[in-house]
Order: sequence, then structure tokens, then C-alpha cells
Amino acid sequence: MKITAGNHKMRISVRASFAVILLMYLVAGAALDTADINEKLQALSGYKRGHSRETLIAVEKLIRQSQGDAEQRKYVEKGLAELLESDVTTECKEFICGQLWFIGTEDSVPAIAKLLTDEKTVDMACYAIGQNPSAAAGKALRDALAAGSPTVQVRIINLLGDRKDAQSVEALGRFVLGGEKESAVAAVAALGKIGGLRAREVLVQTRGSGREDLRLAATDAYLQCAEDLTADGKDAEALAIYKELAGKDEAAFVRSAAVQGLADVGGGEAVRLVVAALRDANRMVRTTARGCVRTMQGDGVTQLFAAELTKISPPDQVLLIAALADRGDPAALGVLTKAAKSSDLDVRKAALTAVGRLGAASSVQFLIEAAKAAAGSDERRVAIRSLTVLRGPAVDDAIIKSMQKAKGSLRAELIAVLPERNAVTAVGPLLVEAGGDDSAVRRAAFKALSRLAGEKDLPSLLSLLADTPAGSARKDAERAVVAVARKIADVNDQADAVLGALHGEKRIDVRTSLLRVLGGIGNDKALDVVRSALKDADTQVRDAAVRTLAAWPNAAAAEALLGIYRDAQNQVHRLLSLRGLVRVLSVSARKYPVEKALEIYRWAMKLAGSAQEKKLVLSGLSNVAHRQALEMAVASLDDESVRAEAGSAVVKIAAAIAASDPLAAKAAAQKVLSVKTGESIRKQAEKVIDLIERLQKSDNIK
Repeated sequence: MKITAGNHKMRISVRASFAVILLMYLVAGAALDTADINEKLQALSGYKRGHSRETLIAVEKLIRQSQGDAEQRKYVEKGLAELLESDVTTECKEFICGQLWFIGTEDSVPAIAKLLTDEKTVDMACYAIGQNPSAAAGKALRDALAAGSPTVQVRIINLLGDRKDAQSVEALGRFVLGGEKESAVAAVAALGKIGGLRAREVLVQTRGSGREDLRLAATDAYLQCAEDLTADGKDAEALAIYKELAGKDEAAFVRSAAVQGLADVGGGEAVRLVVAALRDANRMVRTTARGCVRTMQGDGVTQLFAAELTKISPPDQVLLIAALADRGDPAALGVLTKAAKSSDLDVRKAALTAVGRLGAASSVQFLIEAAKAAAGSDERRVAIRSLTVLRGPAVDDAIIKSMQKAKGSLRAELIAVLPERNAVTAVGPLLVEAGGDDSAVRRAAFKALSRLAGEKDLPSLLSLLADTPAGSARKDAERAVVAVARKIADVNDQADAVLGALHGEKRIDVRTSLLRVLGGIGNDKALDVVRSALKDADTQVRDAAVRTLAAWPNAAAAEALLGIYRDAQNQVHRLLSLRGLVRVLSVSARKYPVEKALEIYRWAMKLAGSAQEKKLVLSGLSNVAHRQALEMAVASLDDESVRAEAGSAVVKIAAAIAASDPLAAKAAAQKVLSVKTGESIRKQAEKVIDLIERLQKSDNIK
């Protein structure tokens, strides 16, 4: 068809008509389905607990669907409000109030208001209206306040406080000043939440009214007002409240809360009041104040606190200095260094401690000079101890340099600081100090090296040991080598450097020192070499080997010691080896095989040639909780020269095996009672027998 002006207009008209029809169809489809809504709402009316929740779910779905559709939401709210005013179940009312909490506006307030004055429904009504932002909601609550019972009034008062309803202040004030206690307490708390000048006036009046039953609640509410003022940036008003509540006539917990509030406000006056609280008679207040000094925020706060230091008494200065140290701000260092020169000893000590906690490398020389100028050893120790806690990468180097310049005892004291700081960079300088002439410095250096040196430093330490004169200084070197060698992770390698130094060493005194070092290390390689030294041609070396084995750190040397005890012609070595044997078996009693220990003790008892030696064997045997050990000890009861020691061993072993071998233990204890021993041993034997009889009775042991 040929398009002309006429038929073109006709086609446009057809399209327009189609669009109108489509729009009408869409509008009709989106029209509010009130019938469906009414049906679902009406289904709620008979709901009770235990019924199907389908009706509740359907209404909840309606409310979700109404989001973004003001007309539907308004209709649903209206329907719920009407239903709330009708004769429906309590459970239905609870559900409706829960939904109105979500969607309630001023339109539903009249229906909710009717529930506010009834004790049975006030809680659900307050829940429904609690978040309602309309002015009508606040008015409904205020109106209900005058009409309800005391129970209702308390519930509404609490809600007015939560809503910060300023228009209710006068009414609440009347409850405070003339209502029942429960209502008055609730009104006081509500006024604290609402705040404002008039509310604060009522609270002040209440605090001063003489009603002790309200004073605590009013004080708490007054503090709440101050907190809210601080949050709103009204620091001057908050400060006035906190200053009042920090007064000496207030209870300690109130003063404590006020001090914390002052810290939150900040400023010069708050700082002065917090400082004053540091000397409060109550510990809780002092603790709070110290915490405030530590945590108060703001530019220049540290300087404000520091500026107060010279204005207070020495005891108070000590408290403030400690609090400044807790604060951790180096800005206080200038004032603290001045305080360290105070005429008061306690102030000086507190300041020196604080400098240690706040200072850095620049404080090293100050603390050293303070130590040198100290009035007594106690103050000197404080200054030196502060060096151990200084922080910063350059501190160790500064202390090392100062140590190298120091004279006399100060040099040794500074050396002792280095291991406390784990200053591993000091190992080189300490090796130099360990080779010096001053015995105190040398000893301090070896002690520090034992903690700071590592495996790579062992050759240098061994060289120092060899060059150090025999005596106490040599012993210090030996202890350092042992400590460093035992840091090596693989136990089998710990003695290698020492064995290397021992190989080819001709000097007898050095060889004996190295043997003692091997004894301190105590691994298998060391044991083999020390045992070999028992056959050395030199008597000093042999003596050192015996003494080293007698001091061995574990029972690995037990058999070697038994051999010495058996073969030694030297009575000193014989006694040393037996003492060592008993010691190593005792310290390793839980790890050493009991059968081997028993065999060694049998041999030792056979070899014992004197009462003294037998007593030593019995003392060790008493640590072996075994029937055979008990039998050996019982056999010695017949020897009058060691009867007391044998009796002591018997009762100790019997007590240890009473549960596992009660018959043998009881018989042994009875044997003790049959011979003449001391009263103490007899009482112990009787206790063992009593224990066993009780065990037999409870466990029916025959």
C-alpha cells in the first residue's frame, strides 16, 4: 500500500490507542489487592501459640512486598492498627506490635496508645512504639504516663529515657521528687539519658535532697549526662560535672568514674585534676588516674602532665613519674632528666627508671653519669638497670663504647648490662675484655660471653682459656666454654672444638681445664676422652679425670666410676668415685635402667670397705623403687654400724612400692620395727604399715 498523509495519520492513531490500552492493563494489574490483604490480616485474629505459623508468614510477606510501595504499606499498617483495636487474642496483639515496630507511623499510634495503660499489654505496646519517630508517639507515651499504674509508669519512663524525650523532663522531674521509689529511680535514669540543662538541674537537686535511696542513681545519671556532653563536644559543661563528681565527698567509685571522664574531656584543668587523683587515698581512684595519664589523648598532653611535676610533693612526683613512664611518650624526657637530679632519693630513682623506659641511645651517657654520681648502691643499681631496657638500634653500640672508656667496677657493671640486652654485637669487644688484667672485668666478660657467644666463637674462647692464669679466672673461662658449647644443636658435636684444643696440648694445667670442660658438656665423645685420661702418665691429669667423672652431669659415667671405685688405690679417688657414682645414679634415677642400677649397687655394696662407704651406697639405693633394692637394704639392717641408714632406706623404698608390692613392703617395714633404730625411723615404718593396711582394706588385698 502506498503511504499517504492520510493513512500515515491512521497508523499513528492505532499505535497510540494500543499504548493506552497497554497502560490501562498494567495499571489494572498493579492495583492494590485489598481483598487479599484483608483476608490475610483477618486470618491473624484467632492466632494462638501452637497454631500453624502460615498466617504469620503470610503477613510478614505482605510487609516485605510493601517495601517501596507506600500505598500498600500504609494500607497494611491501617489494617494492623484496626485489628489491634478489635477483640483478638493476646498472641495476635504481640505479633501485630512486632510488625508495627518495623512499619509503624503516626497512623498506628492511637491503636497502640490504648495498650499502653494496661499492665498486660504495656510491654508489647512499648515495643511497637519504641522506634516510632513521630511526635504523636512521644505524646502518647507522655499521656499514658499520667494514667497508668506504677508498673506501667516504670516501663514508659524507661522508654521515654531511651527515646531521649526532652518534652517529658518536667513530668519525670515530678516522679523523681514526689513519686514512689521504683518510679523515682527509673525517672532519674531516664533524665540521665535525656540530658539537657533542666534534666541536669533535677539531678543536682536530687543528689542534694538527702534521699540516699536516690543519690546513687542520680549520680550515675549525672555521669551519663557528662558522657553525652563530651560526645557532643560540649567539653566545658562536661568538665564542670566531672570536676564536681571528683570531689573528696563523693564515693571512691564515683571519683574514679569522674577521673576517667576528665581524661576523656582533656585539657589543662583536666590534667591537673587527674594529677591530683594520683594521690587520692583510695587505691581504685589512684589506679584509674594512673591509667588516665597513660592513655589520655591530645596534642601536648604529655607536656601538660610533665609541667605539673614540679608543682607537687615528692611522693606525688613518684606517682606521676611512674604514670608518665607508662604513657611511653619520650616528650617527657626533658622533665624526667631534671627530676633525676632531685634532692629526694625516691624521686631520683623513679625518674631514672622512667628514663630507661622512654629513652634511647642519647640517654646512655646520662644514665652512666647518674650511676657514677649515685648517692648509694641502690640508686646506682637503678641507673644501671635502666640501661638494660633502653630501646633503639644504636643503644648497644653506645653502651659498648662507654664500657670501653669506663674504669674500675663501672666497666664490669656495664659489661653485665650487655647480656641482659642480648647485645650479640658485643662479643668481639667482650673477648678483648676477657683477656684483660682486671679480674672483676674479666669475670664479668666471661659471664657475658657465656650468654652472647656462639659456636663460631669457641676457638677464641678456648684460646682465652689457655692463656688465662689458673685459678678462679680460669674457672670462669671454663664455664663460658661449656655454656657456649652446649648451645650447639647436635649434642654429638658439642665437644668437638674442645677435643680439637686438647689434642696436642702439652700444658698440664690447660689439659686439666679442658677435661673439666668436657665434663660440663657431658656427651659420649667427651666421656670416652675423659675415661682415657684415667690412664694418663701425669698424676694431675688422672686426678682431674677422676674428679671430672665424679661430677659428670648424667649416669653415663656410672660404670667408669664403679671401675675407679673397684680399682683405685688412692683412698681419696675411691671415696670421690663412690660419691660421684651415687650422685649420677640418683640424678638420673628415672632415665637409667633400673636393672643396671641394681647391679651397680650390688657391686658397690660388696666393694664397700667401711661404714662410711656403705652409708653412701644405702643413700643412693633408697632412690631405687624396686623390690630387689628393698631386699638389699633389709639385709643391711643386721649391720649395726649402718642400721640407721639401712632403716631409712627401707622405709623410703617400702613407701615407694607400697601400692605395687604391698606384701614385701609391709614385711620390710615390720623388719625395721623388729630391730633397734631411731624413733623417727620407727614412726616412718609404722606409717608405711598403716598405709599398706589401708590399701589392703580398700582394695581387698590378701
